[in-house]
Parts: sequence; C-alpha cells; structure tokens
Amino acid sequence: MASKEMSVRQNIANALMDLMTEKMYMDITVTEIVNTAQVARASFYRNFNSVSDVIDYIIDDLSHEFMEDILPALTSRDERRWREFLFEYFYRFSRNQRKMAAIHSKNAAVLFSRMDQKMQLQEKQLPKTTLHEKYTAFGKMGLINNIAKKWMDDGMQETPEEMINYIMTFITSF
Repeated sequence: MASKEMSVRQNIANALMDLMTEKMYMDITVTEIVNTAQVARASFYRNFNSVSDVIDYIIDDLSHEFMEDILPALTSRDERRWREFLFEYFYRFSRNQRKMAAIHSKNAAVLFSRMDQKMQLQEKQLPKTTLHEKYTAFGKMGLINNIAKKWMDDGMQETPEEMINYIMTFITSF
C-alpha cells in the first residue's frame, strides 16, 4: 500500500511540475493537477491538503539528499568533499534540464524560495560559536542556491563542471 501511495504522490507531484511548464503556480488548480495526474480528486486530498503541500513535497524530495550532503560540507574546508557535493547538485539539475528549463521563471523562484526556507531551517541546527561559523554556512548555501537559480534562468548553458569550478572559487575563499 505504501508504494501505491508513493506512486500516487509522485504522479501528483509530476503533474504539478508539468503544469508549471505551462502556467504560473498560483494559477494551477487541484482539478488541473488530478486531470493531468489521472488520479481521483479524493486521492489528491488523501495525500495533500493543497497545491502548496505538493510544492513542499517536491522540495522535500529535491532537498532531502541535498541537505544530507550539504550540512557536513558546510562546516568543511575539504575541497574534494565540496566538489563531490556540487557535482551531485548540478548534475541533479542537469538530468532534469528540459523540465527545469521549461518551468516558468517565477515558478522556479517559488521552488528556490521554498528550498531556501528549508535550508535556513537546517542551517539553524549547525553549531555556531564564532562570527565566521554564524554566517559562513548561510552564505555558502545562499551562494549555491542563487547561482543555481541564475544558471537555470539562463538556460543552463554552462556545463555542470564549469559551474562547479566557478563556485569553488568562492567556496575556497570562505
């Protein structure tokens, strides 16, 4: 049963992402989502309370591994660890390039804003005793998030490797 629920949840999330390539997030209705996902309206409400909940589910899915990978990296000065993290991060976007590129810019802003909120909650869990510790982790997360958003907005013209090398110039200077 759990795998079927997960499948329905994922179908609904995929439907919302597909619809976000066509129209603005705020204009998407539950009816459009269930029609696109080909699920019953009751299935939607069994899994989500609102369209906003679906966005949270998408961000949770995107950010789960991201958070597991970034939290240890944030306090590290290990260049290899950072490169491995950034490799996975940019390739994750690259693998979904067509869909991500098709999502309206304002919709991408909603996704990045929600991800930023989750990152801020995670950042609060990091121990901070000095001025450097207090602001460095937050600065690195914001840097990565904003550069990735700009990269997507510009159509992901650079390779993930180029993006990693560019970001590493900042990361190593912190």
